[in-house]
Amino acid sequence: MGLDPRFAKILGINGKNTKPREDNMFWGANVRFTKDFSWAKLTALSAYESLEEHELTNQTNSVASYGNMFRNNQSNVFSQEVKLESNRPQDKFQWQVGMYYSRTSISQNFWYDSHDRPNTTPLNKTSYTQGQQNFNQYVQLSYQILPKLKLIGAINHESDDRRIMNVTSTNYNLNTGAATGSTNFGNAGALTNQFAGRVGAQYQFKPNLMGYVMFSRGFKPGGFSANITQSATQIKPFKPEQVLTYEGGFKSMFFDRRLRFNAAGFYYDYRDQQVLGTILVPPYGALGGYVNAPRSYVYGAEFDMQVTPFRGLNLTQNFGYQHGVYSRFSSLNRQATTNQFNATGIWSPVNTTYDGYSMGLANLTLSGAATYTWNVLHDYKMTFDADYNYRGAQTQPQHIGDGGIYRAPAYFLVNSFLEFSAPTQHWSVAVYGQNLADRRYWLSGGTQATFYGVMPGLPRFVGARMNFTY
Repeated sequence: MGLDPRFAKILGINGKNTKPREDNMFWGANVRFTKDFSWAKLTALSAYESLEEHELTNQTNSVASYGNMFRNNQSNVFSQEVKLESNRPQDKFQWQVGMYYSRTSISQNFWYDSHDRPNTTPLNKTSYTQGQQNFNQYVQLSYQILPKLKLIGAINHESDDRRIMNVTSTNYNLNTGAATGSTNFGNAGALTNQFAGRVGAQYQFKPNLMGYVMFSRGFKPGGFSANITQSATQIKPFKPEQVLTYEGGFKSMFFDRRLRFNAAGFYYDYRDQQVLGTILVPPYGALGGYVNAPRSYVYGAEFDMQVTPFRGLNLTQNFGYQHGVYSRFSSLNRQATTNQFNATGIWSPVNTTYDGYSMGLANLTLSGAATYTWNVLHDYKMTFDADYNYRGAQTQPQHIGDGGIYRAPAYFLVNSFLEFSAPTQHWSVAVYGQNLADRRYWLSGGTQATFYGVMPGLPRFVGARMNFTY
């Protein structure tokens, strides 16, 4: 990456190391309390977590300085949960009630260098603080109404209050590091009060075959997209997401538990689905930001299977299919907006209606493994594993309907390991290989202004590990 020494000096980082990197510190503590009564079990869990991130990235994947971003994030989260639940599993009626509270505090800075791109601010910092409080109350119930029929229900209420405060954009002189101008965009808030829940039934057709149906309503609170802020409209919160879920399936065991086979089908009906789409921020161009798709849906099916043909050998296979469609959605067309800028030199939005367009999800995902374990001498074991995973082609939400380089191709990976262990002595050693065929593939892609880059997957990697449990 083209890391400018002046940019590095202002940040206080090593300018000779031009590679993207992270320097993060995380710590936390939790206290758990349980009390068994004759009629119920009480659990209380308190936790505190703290995170400090220093991240240097090259948003354009080029040798130019334009697109170099440094992010500094200091966050802490306190959470408290208290729940009371039935403790007699033989009873027909099972219940759980509880409350959950969390408080989050975030202080974040985005430094952005664009000095070698015309008509942009050479060095900009966007800073803000963010606070969030979440309070959730829930009840979960199940009742064995008939010997083979169980009814299931749950309801929860969540209040989520988020505020982004003191959003400030400051321009700096790249040579001196002195601030040359600052704009404060103020504060914004997003308050969500929603109910969610589910109802369903399980039916035990046979001792080894159970079927179920489930209807659920869920939601995600709204929030903010504020990285490079140049307009007060950027801190306008995106809306909460709501989804109605319909699911049905079965779980089965055959041949004295040597074969397990589970399958399910599902349909998700979204309102205001939160999509990592595109927003226009002149003079920086088309950037990523969350937007809401008013109506959309996803349907699919999945199954998983486990076979143990004889002692020591375990075979697994997973299958997933999904397809998503936007029913009603109009958004900024990133490619058309970029093409217009290349032709005119002026950033102006080009919007497109994506009604009926595919979400670009990876329709097919597969994974499987074959693992064999055998005894060596008296107290030792050897385990050999060969596994694979496959992901179909997918398109990023910022490039709806686009193909070519904007659609990540499918990939197939093979991995393996060989382990020698001493279970009674609680240790093991292993050698392993990932992506043994050394496939060249990429996981996702994105556009920064007029630049398009991809995130590559890991190359072939061979290593060893030791494990000791005490």
